[in-house]
Amino acid sequence: MLNIYIPSDLNHNVNKKSLFILVRPFYSDDGWKLDQQSKRWKINEGSINLVVDEAQADIMILPYSINYYFNHGLSSYLDKYNTLCYSNNIMAYGGISGDTCRAFPEYEKIIYFRLGGFRSQLSNKNIGLPAALTDQHRTLFGSKEIIIRGKNEKPNIGFCGQANSSQIKRSKDSLMYIFENFRRFIKKPSRIDYETIFPSAYHRYLVLKYLENSNQIHTNFIYRKKYRAGAISEHELYKTTLEYYNNIRESDYILCVRGGGNYSIRLYETLLMGRIPIFINTDCILPLINEINWRDHVVWVEWSERFQIDEIVSKFHNSLSDKSFKELQLRNRQLWLEKLQPGYILSNHLKK
Repeated sequence: MLNIYIPSDLNHNVNKKSLFILVRPFYSDDGWKLDQQSKRWKINEGSINLVVDEAQADIMILPYSINYYFNHGLSSYLDKYNTLCYSNNIMAYGGISGDTCRAFPEYEKIIYFRLGGFRSQLSNKNIGLPAALTDQHRTLFGSKEIIIRGKNEKPNIGFCGQANSSQIKRSKDSLMYIFENFRRFIKKPSRIDYETIFPSAYHRYLVLKYLENSNQIHTNFIYRKKYRAGAISEHELYKTTLEYYNNIRESDYILCVRGGGNYSIRLYETLLMGRIPIFINTDCILPLINEINWRDHVVWVEWSERFQIDEIVSKFHNSLSDKSFKELQLRNRQLWLEKLQPGYILSNHLKK
């Protein structure tokens, strides 16, 4: 049984999106509690107990994102929580939200979960967090059981998303990073957490076009100039979501390249659908690295190898038998179902 303490001393009226993802299962108007919402998050209630006194806690979970504390001048609360953890010989866990690769000030007793960031820039106080996703396979296709693809002679690579050669967009995206780096420089010139200038739509376009010109693979690409193809209405959003997940379902492998932040949501969406991610590593932070051998689940491609990607994928594909190809699809779906969930992190990964 893990005794969890969630501080309730900061009574701000905040958007629920400002809450750290790991406390959302316990959120209610009456305070933090285990209820029906917790069950929907697949939390093993027999492994968790919420306590109201930090002296009874095994760990502390901070209610709001780390960004929220620093962006609203509330870092004194983090000082307070760090001191409480020292006094009670426990650790606290917080979450960094959004696309930011920014390195926040650190505390001896606080661990930061984050989606994005550069592994080489950050200390071991920063660990990976999987994206929280709805099971779209069940929602869109009405089944928990995935359709297993048989192995063909050539690998079929899919992609649906923003990718274009527009020099105007490339310039706008690059300027965004330059402006952010300038802002950080003004605050602290000696910092090391500067953003890499990475116009993702342009870089994706180049890799996709390279793949289309290869005779070693088949491609299944949908190029979009805007996020979600600019969908606004409920009907358009459903249509583009279905198109996106159909593209994954109808492919063997899915190209997963970072977006605005240094991480790929598509990596987790591909695993959700039981397909094989082609993970292009841009110095990323991945979750559960002590439990998951990620190279057993993805085709691993370093950024410097991106223009050998067809050879790498072809070699990987040829190393698999039809049986092992099908088994990998099942293992990837099972990995997402069993471990890449907030409930699993809460019930199994937080340490006393």
